[in-house]
Amino acid sequence: MHQDLTDQGYWNLSPRKYFSCFLFISVLSSARNTHERDVIRETWGKDLPKDIVLRFVVGIGNLNREEKDSVSREHMLHKDLLMLNFNESFNALTLKVKETFQWVDNNVDLKFLLKVDEDTFVRTDALMRELKQKTDKRLYWGFFDGRALAKQKGKWAEKEWILCDRYLPYALGGGYVLSSDLVHYVSSNSKLLKPFKNEDVSLGAWLGPLDINRVHDPRFDTEYKSRGCKNSYLVTHKIPSMLMREYNNNLQKLGHLCSHEFQVRKSYIYNWRNPPSKCCERVDSSVP
Repeated sequence: MHQDLTDQGYWNLSPRKYFSCFLFISVLSSARNTHERDVIRETWGKDLPKDIVLRFVVGIGNLNREEKDSVSREHMLHKDLLMLNFNESFNALTLKVKETFQWVDNNVDLKFLLKVDEDTFVRTDALMRELKQKTDKRLYWGFFDGRALAKQKGKWAEKEWILCDRYLPYALGGGYVLSSDLVHYVSSNSKLLKPFKNEDVSLGAWLGPLDINRVHDPRFDTEYKSRGCKNSYLVTHKIPSMLMREYNNNLQKLGHLCSHEFQVRKSYIYNWRNPPSKCCERVDSSVP
């Protein structure tokens, strides 16, 4: 059983919040990607219930005056942008997640946070049904990997990763859920937490020593490319705009996600009893 640490300083929640919700959805977005945001607004992000708050997180530090004015007008129209004052770049994704968690922790009274990308499709109705049945303490829920070798070359290279030759088990960044206490933990300890290049790898390392509930769920199709389409998917990544609209249309007219189900890449059930290097074998095509 988890010890209750709410009396410890680094778990205490701020008593003053600007608004409350059950689920806060953080969509990492580039300030210039208005089209991608509009597609989400027209599909899975449209007409969300009052207990869900969605914000597109954009960095505005390196925008020119015209671009800042454009973003401000967009926010005045939609009221759904979270504008952070840092320079947007691929190498700043971890900082972006840190600053998002700090803003949420300081301003929102929430139960859960869902972090996704702007090319992620979310079944908010199904996700909420699942969350209503879960404890709102120490939850780290997504599609986990524990056998990934630390990259030393290319775009994803982690030059400062010295912990071991593999990444610590982490939920892939196309979409994962955290309970509010873990958001607070990252926020309140942000100055002590070593940032790595990949935000999802960083989060796995930050939460690695903690006694928390890591839930691997194949219904999170959140790898670097989609595994296909299954009606059981809750969150699916790398979805182009046209397919987002198709998925949304299917849900409205057919009541399910896929025109037809298919799989282009096997999934896996994470075996927590094995060493991380042997956690994740793609041997069962019935796993979504």
